[in-house]
Amino acid sequence: MALVLTFVFIGCTGDQETSISNDADAAKIILPVLDKDWVEIGYIKNGEPVITFDTKKALTALSSNMEKYGDINETYTSVYVANIDGHYNLFFEGETYRTAFYVKAIQTNSKLATSTSAATATTLVATRKITCTTSDCAHESTGCAVKYDRENNDLPYCSPCNNGGKCTKTDVSNAAAVSAGVF
Repeated sequence: MALVLTFVFIGCTGDQETSISNDADAAKIILPVLDKDWVEIGYIKNGEPVITFDTKKALTALSSNMEKYGDINETYTSVYVANIDGHYNLFFEGETYRTAFYVKAIQTNSKLATSTSAATATTLVATRKITCTTSDCAHESTGCAVKYDRENNDLPYCSPCNNGGKCTKTDVSNAAAVSAGVF
């Protein structure tokens, strides 16, 4: 028994020591530190976003959360990731409303994204704190998306609707559902 435990201990220690060979390799595999407000939602494959979360659960959770915290009665029916002006957003759409969440594309060694031979992959993570919601321009491809003002302390804002319609920013960071649910 002692021999088996010694083998396991030495085997694990050896694996850990050889996984990082120098500082350059270490920099490549360090995962970005994300707080509880960010959740991994997918990855980029062949230049296209791939969603990996349970979309049915997320659609139901967002429909419920928007009614509770945003006074929006909508049954969301579709979800997708889109690149707008070089920034990604996660969009949920229903018959009348569209709600957006900001998405970062980060380099990771995520198990979800490393189905290829590459050591790192582009993983998509979304923040669940700020949403932008509209019924006025829900069918515009670029209106009412979450963006960050790099010149103003990285404060989030909602891009305007092209048709001049209303786009509402909602901060749900204090909502208990954000930390407990999918969206």
